[in-house]
Amino acid sequence: MTRTAQEAGTPLVSRRRRGWRGWLVVVVIVAVASGLLLWSASAFTVSEKDRTDPESHGPDGYRALVEVLRDHGVTVEVVRARSDVTQLLDGGAGTLVLPDPFALSDDSVRAMIDAAPATVLLSPSSAVLDLAIPGAEIVGYGTTAVDAHCDLPAASSAGTIRPGALMTGGEIACFPAGGGAALISQSGEGRTVTALDASLLFTNAHITENGNAALALALLGQHDSLVWYVPSWNDSDAQGTSDATLADLTPGWVTPALVLLALTAAVAAIWRGRRFGPLVAERLPVTVRASETLEGRARLYARARDTGHAARILRRRSTAELGRLLGMGRGATTDAVIEAAAAAVAGPRDALRALLTGPEPGTDAELVELSDRLAQWEAAIRAAVRTEGKRS
Repeated sequence: MTRTAQEAGTPLVSRRRRGWRGWLVVVVIVAVASGLLLWSASAFTVSEKDRTDPESHGPDGYRALVEVLRDHGVTVEVVRARSDVTQLLDGGAGTLVLPDPFALSDDSVRAMIDAAPATVLLSPSSAVLDLAIPGAEIVGYGTTAVDAHCDLPAASSAGTIRPGALMTGGEIACFPAGGGAALISQSGEGRTVTALDASLLFTNAHITENGNAALALALLGQHDSLVWYVPSWNDSDAQGTSDATLADLTPGWVTPALVLLALTAAVAAIWRGRRFGPLVAERLPVTVRASETLEGRARLYARARDTGHAARILRRRSTAELGRLLGMGRGATTDAVIEAAAAAVAGPRDALRALLTGPEPGTDAELVELSDRLAQWEAAIRAAVRTEGKRS
């Protein structure tokens, strides 16, 4: 291959390499973004799963309470299948801890409550609360600490707590506030159902506050055995939700919208990722000096009768020009320029300082006089610098 052919082929090879590098960067960015999305989605799923889990060490989990109950001799069984709940409680004396069973039908919830001598509802929804204690409802939210003010021994031993959701209904209402109570209880047919908002009472972050621990031990430790049911969609018996996946729980338009969004992103990447040539430096028809621009703006301000603004523009331009003539940098202060200019022409410093920093002119005549005197100083400095250059 001749030298001419080599020189002709080299730019083509270089462009091809740049093109492959660009696509490689795009692929890496897409892969990293996809990995981050998958990681964040899995992290969100895990955090939501562990939010109210009795085996979670997080601030919203109940692991600390479970360990305290076991230390006090209570056998705690963490159950994740509703069939195991009825088997463990069938014919025995035990306490059922039932967080909001969002994935279960009313029949399944009622069957579990009927199988337990004592049921404690932790942060129930309005539907579950009305199902377990007919007529009960959530009426508000409490934020200040309150006393029990009831005859329930478990509540009286706790003393003071800071309630969350407030409820009405039931035979016994404890910790009253805001027209409701933080704890309600109802007994009948050999069973007792107690409901309270445990999110501010029994979680790892709050179990040691006020009388929370005493209340938890009294309610959940009333029997030697305790069954703690953990609801999940995998254990759901509601219509069409058993073994539900994320796609099953999202609206039907979500998947097509995500596919369309991905295709749009791919098309945009291909469109915007086309090969660009090198940047071209365009020659401007003229070059305008900064001093001329400043003078032009000053004339505009003068026409607008804004003599003060025009004077500031002229002084700033003149200071910069004097500094440039004297070989001073852009960071030179006005005082430094005045000292250097006065020394260069052996002129009065005070007169130059008055020109550059004195009062602003009030009339057009004074503005014109200021401009002329500044021009005289610039001419004098320019002549002095030129003379000095010839000598050297």
